[in-house]
Amino acid sequence: DVSLAATKEVSNLRSKVSRFAIGTLTELFKTMKKHMDQEVEEIARVLLQKTGDSSEFIQKAAEQSLGVLAQSVSPSRVLAALMASGVNHRNPLVRKCAAEHLLAVMERIGAKKLLSGNRESVEMLVQTLVKLAQDCNQDTRFYGRKMLDVLMAHSKFNEYLKQCP
Repeated sequence: DVSLAATKEVSNLRSKVSRFAIGTLTELFKTMKKHMDQEVEEIARVLLQKTGDSSEFIQKAAEQSLGVLAQSVSPSRVLAALMASGVNHRNPLVRKCAAEHLLAVMERIGAKKLLSGNRESVEMLVQTLVKLAQDCNQDTRFYGRKMLDVLMAHSKFNEYLKQCP
């Protein structure tokens, strides 16, 4: 499978190989779109790891690839992958990138759909957003607050808050 081979090469120590592997994944997402849904979690994890790389061109390539990923595959899959791999990462650059792409995905999904999930999933989402809004990195806090604004703009958000203990 091409996507698995490319995903393995993203971690290659040779920066040129890594950059071309990231570019390959970007093209796969542009071309295959929703057919890449099964690989999203692993690829997002590897790309997020590269956004914290010391090489700036690798960081930019990984961020761009994550942007294409966020626009190409199922929003719910991207949301789950970014929350699983990026939000609790120890590197502030990785958390910032995850927050930036989470915002784009949340805007794509919309507050109505996000708040219509089961109570546990909504609670986990809100806790995650609050954590991002309180992050030590200024940019991450900015994206966290923007995501909370997306939810707070919807009338169901106040109902959700009243239900919480």
